[in-house]
Amino acid sequence: MENFGTTDLLFVSDAELIRKLFINLEGKYPSHILPDPWLLYEKLYGQKRGLLFMDGEEWWQNRRIMNKHLLKDNDNTWINDSVTKTITSFTKHWKEQSKHGIVINDIASELYNLSTKVIIQVLIGNTDPPQGKHYDELLNMFTESVKKIFETTTKLYGIPVNWCHRFNLKVWQDFKECVDLSLLLGNKLLKEILAVKNSSGLIKKIGDEQMDEITMSRILIDFIIAAGDTTAYTSLWIFYLLSQNSNEITEIRSKKQTYIPFVVKEAMRLYPVAPFLTRILPQDSVIGEYLVKKGTPIIASIYTSGRNEQYFSKPEEFLPYRWDRSDERKGKLQNHIPFASLPFALGARSCVGKKIAMAQLAELIWQVVDNFDFRCMNGSSIKPITSQALIPNKNIELRFKLRNA
Repeated sequence: MENFGTTDLLFVSDAELIRKLFINLEGKYPSHILPDPWLLYEKLYGQKRGLLFMDGEEWWQNRRIMNKHLLKDNDNTWINDSVTKTITSFTKHWKEQSKHGIVINDIASELYNLSTKVIIQVLIGNTDPPQGKHYDELLNMFTESVKKIFETTTKLYGIPVNWCHRFNLKVWQDFKECVDLSLLLGNKLLKEILAVKNSSGLIKKIGDEQMDEITMSRILIDFIIAAGDTTAYTSLWIFYLLSQNSNEITEIRSKKQTYIPFVVKEAMRLYPVAPFLTRILPQDSVIGEYLVKKGTPIIASIYTSGRNEQYFSKPEEFLPYRWDRSDERKGKLQNHIPFASLPFALGARSCVGKKIAMAQLAELIWQVVDNFDFRCMNGSSIKPITSQALIPNKNIELRFKLRNA
C-alpha cells in the first residue's frame, strides 16, 4: 500500500490477487481510474464521452448492448469479413511499394491508420467505406491527432495536471489541441460513416437496439479513438519481436494461422499495451494481507506479473510455443500461469473490442508474414516506456521486401 498525496493506492502484481480483483471484488458496476488529463478536459469543457468514461447504470445499459454484438454473438463472420477486407487492401498497398524493399520509418502511424480503417469497416459491415480525397485526408488527420493524444498524455504522466492547466503550460496546450481536434474530426468522420447506405455492421446492430443518436455518437467516436492506440502498438511490438526472432516467422509459415494466436498471446505478455489495469473498490475488501477501504484505487501491474519467473519460465524470452498445449517444447517450461497475463483484463469491464482486436492482429500477422520478409533497421535495441501505454522509446524502423520478388 502506498500513499500518493492524500490518497492511498494499492499496487498489485500477484496473479491470484489480480484475478480475485476482477472476478470477486470489482462489483456490479466496475469503476476504474482514468488519466487525469482526460478527466480535467471533460470537467473543463463538458465534453461527454463514451463507454470508457461512463459509470454505474448508464455504463451498464450501454455496455450490455455492445456485449451482445461484440462478445456474446457466436457468429463472428461479420467481424472477420470486415477485418480481412481492410487488411487485404492494406497489404496490397505495401506490396506495390516493396518489390525492391522499403523502409517504413513511422510504421506506428500506418498501423494507427489501419486500426481506424478496421473499426470503420466493422461499423459499416459489408458496404464499402466512403471514397475520395476529402475522406482520405479527413481519416489521415484524425488518426494523426489520435496518435498525438496518447503521446501528449504520456508527457503529462506524473505531472500535476491542474498546475499545467492553470499556468497554461505547453504540455497542456498540446494535449488540449489534440483532444479538441480529435473530437472535431471524429464527429465529422462519424457523419461520413453514418451517411453510408445499406450498412450491415455494428452501426445497424446497435441502431436496432433503439440507442439514441447522441449516446451512439459518443460511444462510437470513443470506440474509434481507442482502437488506434491499442491494436496499433500491439501490432508494432509483434513485428519488432518477429524481426528479432526469425525462427518464429518460419514457425508461422510452417504452421499457418494455427500458430498465430500463440504469437499474439506471447507478445501481449511481454508488451501489454495497457501495462496497468485499474479498479476502484466498491466496498471494503480484504486483498492479500490488507483490509482495503471502499473507494481505494487498485493498480494491477500486468507488465510485472507477465514477466515474473514465478508465473512464466524464461519470462524475458519470446517463446510463443509456451501457449501451445500440444507443443512438446512446452514441457521444458516448468512455470506457466495463463491468468498472470491479462492484456484484455477480466470481468464485466474487460475489453469490449477483444474479438475485433484478436481478429485484426491474427489477420495482419498472417498476411504480412506470408507476403513479406522484414527486418528491424534500428542500430540499438528498443526499450518500452512504461506509462499510460507501453510504447517504444524510439521509432521502430522496419524494412519490408516482397517475398519471391
